Amino acid sequence: MEASSTNGSTVFYSDFSSKYIDDIIDIGTQSFGENYITREEILKHIKEDNEMCTLAIDADTNEVLGYCLFFEENMDSAQKDFKIPKEELISITGSNSNICHAKSIAVRKNCESKGIGYNLFEKTLNKAKKMGYKIAWCPAWKRGDFIPAEKVLLKSGFKYFKTVSNMWEKDKSYKCIDCKGPCKCDAAIYYKLLN
Repeated sequence: MEASSTNGSTVFYSDFSSKYIDDIIDIGTQSFGENYITREEILKHIKEDNEMCTLAIDADTNEVLGYCLFFEENMDSAQKDFKIPKEELISITGSNSNICHAKSIAVRKNCESKGIGYNLFEKTLNKAKKMGYKIAWCPAWKRGDFIPAEKVLLKSGFKYFKTVSNMWEKDKSYKCIDCKGPCKCDAAIYYKLLN
């Protein structure tokens, strides 16, 4: 566990622990909407040998302040998840299928603009590099003309690839906080070569 100070409070950055699943889901729901991230999805993608999740925890209250979660992808699942034709993915990745996907980064509203999101993202990205992933993709939610994650992505060296319309519309159980139902939002797709 690594600690840093944010506005007088000490924040610990920790690996995933199943005791914090409900907190991750709560923060994801507040940030993105109902059923954006589920217990089943987290447990499906986080395994001991492939754990790419970082938590920010308040040292005094033990409250989870935010999380960052990456998933493993392959060329076929990336094509489906990002709605990008295989040929376009190959134009960036080559034939390499050692891909990870920045699923989400979220912090509690009272913790925004304090550097916690960037620290979470960098620590999780470093895990992916150490595990040997060659490229990271991130579909970043567009709220009108604003992309909440863009500042963190650009600061971390990600490059814009393209915009995909109605990125999450097929997930009928996801109730976006902007759309108030099935999500019709667009995603700006970013990528970074990791070596």
